[in-house]
Amino acid sequence: MSNEFKQDPILVMPGGGDELLMGGSQFLHKVKSGDSNGVFSVIEIISPPGKGVSLHVHEDEDELVYLLDGEIEVTLGDQTMTAVPGVMALLPRGIPHGFVNKGDKPSRLLDTILPGPFDNYFVELAALYAKGEPSDEEVNALSVKFNIKYL
Repeated sequence: MSNEFKQDPILVMPGGGDELLMGGSQFLHKVKSGDSNGVFSVIEIISPPGKGVSLHVHEDEDELVYLLDGEIEVTLGDQTMTAVPGVMALLPRGIPHGFVNKGDKPSRLLDTILPGPFDNYFVELAALYAKGEPSDEEVNALSVKFNIKYL
């Protein structure tokens, strides 16, 4: 067996991860794709009431999401449902998905991205937000680069 793809242990303490701020939500970059040989990445998404992730579709990644806290309305394809803590869902590539926090407190969602390098989309988007509200042109160019389409 080759050690070429050996995975080093990864330990992230509570509250750990690089903070990425965008669109009114806080993203904590828990596991970077570079630390998993590109196999996966993990991001915790903390959204205040009324915020979330707009309906979108990507063709190259699957996401496994787990709701830690709060109550969100999830859209997956043509279905909409309310999710409460403990709900887990596989969001396969090619299927439109998104969510909005419908509760009265922040929601916390753990998002595992497979394969992992799509985490760089969030890093680059947060860098745009750090300079102020990004233009539609900047967001569109980034969306093309990472093969994501907002609906």
